[in-house]
Amino acid sequence: MNRAGSRTVQHVPVAMLANGHHLELPLHRVRGTGDGPRLGVIAGIHGDEPLGVEIVRRLVVELEPGAFRGELLAIPVANPYAFAALTRHTPIDAANLNRSFPGRADGTLSEQLAHVICTELLARCDRLVDVHSGGNLATVDYVYVGSDRALAKAFGCEILYAGEAPAGSLAAHAGGRGVATLIVELGGGQQRNEHFVEKGVRGIRNVMTHLGMLDGEPGFPPEQVVVDELADLKPHQGGLMLSRFGPARLGEAVPAGTELARVVSPYSFDVLEAIAAPFEPTLLVLVREAVTKVEPGDFGFIVANGATAVAA
Repeated sequence: MNRAGSRTVQHVPVAMLANGHHLELPLHRVRGTGDGPRLGVIAGIHGDEPLGVEIVRRLVVELEPGAFRGELLAIPVANPYAFAALTRHTPIDAANLNRSFPGRADGTLSEQLAHVICTELLARCDRLVDVHSGGNLATVDYVYVGSDRALAKAFGCEILYAGEAPAGSLAAHAGGRGVATLIVELGGGQQRNEHFVEKGVRGIRNVMTHLGMLDGEPGFPPEQVVVDELADLKPHQGGLMLSRFGPARLGEAVPAGTELARVVSPYSFDVLEAIAAPFEPTLLVLVREAVTKVEPGDFGFIVANGATAVAA
């Protein structure tokens, strides 16, 4: 039993693997001292997003059980083998866990992970925050509006996206079950880590304040906009991507036609492709550092159509 003012860790079994490992997911539960909502927080669905893991770790470690109302439930690493390999997909079955929900108890490993997350975390939550980042080579900063615009605004990102959660994702399944889920896309690429960890922890505490779990008012940035069109700018050629817009310029608006990056051959040194801003104006949502490797079809940039932006 999880008593008021306590913290516990439950190791939830998933499956026995061929290497003899009993795969488990840790479920942290921190109980406040008064009645209130049950907020779920999860990270590491994609293993190449360790920054979200640190956001959840720091949130749980710093949260005092006696200083809030309700209950926080957290899975910091949802896909342990992908996390160990720093890969987006589950290494054992090559599946994207965030396209595998609600999963199956007798399915593939990714489907079993999804099933455990749904039965052990989602089923106990009133609201859910799903923390993601830009992966190994890209940096991102925005949230999905989802079904609860006030919740998304409370997190405190400057750009909110009014699109649908992808089919098969945890957020899409949770929404179908009536659990409003906030998808957070924050940080990545090992760039400005402390900035994004602090923003993530502050954002979840803002959500807790909005839900009445913490006293006070959420802190908002000077300007927040909602956009309803994002574009993935993916190179058609592989090589070195030479970016002109690094993580410090996330959220910036640039004119249509602005060259964002070039893909050059590391062998011949030829310019293989130029990537340009498509919208007037174009808001930078996901960017690359100055020099990164890309393959055809990788995420180069994600940009928003600034013409669709309205005040949040």
